[in-house]
Amino acid sequence: MFHRVIHENWTVIIPVISFWLLFVVFLAATLRTVLMKKPEAERMAALPLDDSPAPRPAEPATKH
Repeated sequence: MFHRVIHENWTVIIPVISFWLLFVVFLAATLRTVLMKKPEAERMAALPLDDSPAPRPAEPATKH
């Protein structure tokens, strides 16, 4: 009875490709971080980080 079921193996390939693509991206990011030279790491550590919200533009005055 189960011999009549059609197996669609092509649907398995999409998750496999997605997994390997994500794996390669994370591996590249990890390798780039590990192999980074000390001056480059210090330069990136000194980049400014601004936690304050961006200033809002002034709104035009409205007449009441």
